[in-house]
Amino acid sequence: MIFRTRTRTLATAGAVLALAAIPLTGCGGSDSSPSADTSAAAAGGSGADTAAVATTAADGTSTTGYADLRDELTSLGAELNSFWKANLGDAGTWKDSVVKVVETVGQTACGQIDAADTGPAYCDADATMVLPIAFFRDRLIGATDQGGNDAAVAAVVAHEFGHHVQALSGISEATSKAVENNPDAANLMSVANELSADCMMGAWMSTVQDEGRIEDGDIEEVLGALERIGDDHLTGDAGQVADAATFNHGTSVQRAYWFAQGYDTGDVEKCGVIYDDLVNGTLEKELKAGADAVNSTTTP
Repeated sequence: MIFRTRTRTLATAGAVLALAAIPLTGCGGSDSSPSADTSAAAAGGSGADTAAVATTAADGTSTTGYADLRDELTSLGAELNSFWKANLGDAGTWKDSVVKVVETVGQTACGQIDAADTGPAYCDADATMVLPIAFFRDRLIGATDQGGNDAAVAAVVAHEFGHHVQALSGISEATSKAVENNPDAANLMSVANELSADCMMGAWMSTVQDEGRIEDGDIEEVLGALERIGDDHLTGDAGQVADAATFNHGTSVQRAYWFAQGYDTGDVEKCGVIYDDLVNGTLEKELKAGADAVNSTTTP
């Protein structure tokens, strides 16, 4: 798969750096913390010029029967490393992410990543992402070894690469400092990072569209996956009372919206607007509206 080269710079970091000095009201409690794929210190500096992709069954579980899916995940990791290296605008700051394709469990500098607990996750500390095959096979994504739901698979991997871009561009470090200054804002900050990663995923997929590789039904497939993994949708499915203070990835509507911002424009700079929404209170209002909608249908 060959992409047309586009030189884009990430102007999002400047807006986020300002967050460290801004007091945020925050909807999270004192025990709130960012989700697993946005934690740890940012990893910067230069790295290897070639894609760093490690394929392993870290937990010793057999992946027999899913060799094609494993190969698909590995190929996506190599492709996205190449794409973002070409499009960050400053190759001197690029460092490939190490992509670990595992059955269920993978080790990173942030600790053990288990599909049953977190699903796919990215660790800033060692620029490693873990892609558990078990997660992609489950009902949320429904991947098959025959290419079923391949667009949803690609979307999830591209989202994790959004976190890698955040780490290299300084966004992760800036948001971590902002959380240190105001721990109550941890969940809000996590949501902003997740939605920005959804937007960057959309920006990559816009380039896939430019190359004529988006097939009929692919975008609907991606939107369906984003709906299923929205915080409000997951809460409603569990029959629980929704609390916006516990949301850490965004509602289904928010995730679809920010994917569309990247996909419709192909402009990575649009992905930084979410941090303006965080500062002006729009993000918090949207989360509360999503929680209220869930409670209106699950509470007698």
